[in-house]
Amino acid sequence: MITGSDRTFYLGSDLVRNLSRKAVLFAVMASLFMPALTLAADRGPVIIAGGESVSEQEMIGLIMDQSGVDRMMAPFVLSQLSVEDREKFAKQVSVALLLSEAARRKGLQLDPSVSAKLKWNAVNILAQAYVSSASSKWDMGRPALEAWFSQHKDEYNMPEAVHVRHILVESEEEATDVLLEVFARGADFGAVAAKKSIDPGSANSGGDLGWVSRGQTVPGFDELAFSLEPGRIGGPVETKYGWHVVQVLEKRPARTTTLDEVLPRVREDIQKHYLDLEVERLEGSLGAKIDHEILSTLGGFSAFKKDQ
Repeated sequence: MITGSDRTFYLGSDLVRNLSRKAVLFAVMASLFMPALTLAADRGPVIIAGGESVSEQEMIGLIMDQSGVDRMMAPFVLSQLSVEDREKFAKQVSVALLLSEAARRKGLQLDPSVSAKLKWNAVNILAQAYVSSASSKWDMGRPALEAWFSQHKDEYNMPEAVHVRHILVESEEEATDVLLEVFARGADFGAVAAKKSIDPGSANSGGDLGWVSRGQTVPGFDELAFSLEPGRIGGPVETKYGWHVVQVLEKRPARTTTLDEVLPRVREDIQKHYLDLEVERLEGSLGAKIDHEILSTLGGFSAFKKDQ
C-alpha cells in the first residue's frame, strides 16, 4: 500500500515480494562483503500518469517499501531487478496513479467509506512513523537487556508443559465409544479424531493441540492432561465444551531460561514498556478519553464478556 498526501492506492506487488526473498538474502550478504555503494542523483520523473509524477528517488522508495528492506540496501536490491521486473512494477505504479486520479475526479474521495479509509491509513502511517522516531532514543543495549531480564526473570521461565491431542464429542456415551475404538479395536487416535472430533480447531490435525502449559486449558482437561504419562490415553472427562478423550504425546518439565534464549521476547517487552510510558506521557499532554458506556453498547448492541 502506498499513501500520498490525498490518496491511497494498492500495488499488485507480487513481483517485488517474490524478488525480496532472493534480494534480501543477497543484500545482507553483499553488505557484509562489499564496499558501500551510493545511489545516483535524481534525474527526473520516471513515471508521469494522470497528471502526477514519480521521481527516481520516489520510485526507489516504493520498491524498497514493497520489498521490506532498509533503504540503505537499495543498491543491492536494485541490482537484482531485471529490466522486465522494473517495467512490470513501473506499470503497476502507473496504473495505480491513473485509477487514483480517475477516482479523485469522480469525487470518490468524498465517499464516507473511502474518506474513512484514507483517514485511518494516514493515522496508522503517522503513528508508525512516530514510534520509529521515538524508539531511536530507547536504550536497547545489552546492559539494559540484562537489567530487564534480571528484574523480570520469573516471567521468562519455561513452565511445565505437555504436548497433547484430544477427541471432543458431545456425550459421555460417544466418548466411551471412542475409548473402545482406540483401545479395544486399536484404531489410530489421530484418524479417529479427524473423523469424530467436533473441535474444528484441531480435528483436521488429528486432535493435536500442540504444547500447553498448566492452567492454560479448562479445569478437568488440565488435570487429566498433566496426570498422564507420554503415550498414555485418558478420559473421558467433561468440560464446558463437551466430553474429551485425551492423549499426551510428550512432557516438558519446568526450567529456567537464559537471556539469549528469550532475547526476542525481552526486546519486545522492553519496547512495549517504553511505548506504554510514551503513550502515558502523550495522554497527559494531548489528552485522551474513551466513552466506555457508548463503547459497550455500540449501535445499540451490548457487548458480551469473553468468559460467557
